[in-house]
Amino acid sequence: MAMLKGVMMLFAHRPTCIKRLLIIEDDPLTAFDNEHTLKLGGYDIVATVDSGEAAVAIMAAKPIDAVVLDLGLAGHMTGREVARLARDRGIAVLLVTGQCPADAEDIAIACLGKPHSASALVSALKAVESMTCKNQAPRKVSGLTTFWRPAAA
Repeated sequence: MAMLKGVMMLFAHRPTCIKRLLIIEDDPLTAFDNEHTLKLGGYDIVATVDSGEAAVAIMAAKPIDAVVLDLGLAGHMTGREVARLARDRGIAVLLVTGQCPADAEDIAIACLGKPHSASALVSALKAVESMTCKNQAPRKVSGLTTFWRPAAA
């Protein structure tokens, strides 16, 4: 019971400006785990999809604050293409992938390495919120690389 209480305390965070998430992950088990974790973290999961084509359709139809994006996707679109489209629409991009690519800074605000814990995923999104909503440097998160530069005052 004490462990469950500790897990719930971890997820007591209430999102600020990033509330509506799109999860883009081609591995069904990972997608399910991420969705469950982020719902417990207080986020509204707009959709969970496995392809770039499905992600683009959702981004065009519904308001999205951030995408949690694996680079390896089903379909013909690459994760990089999806990340660029999201970024160009003003959607924060958190890459969650086995190895952060060399060009990650060009397509995302942060990159979380796999495998990761549930707490690291929620903490990574808190970091994205700090950078995008508060214009503040995020706290360190194990396995997370950030590409934050403060906005001009």
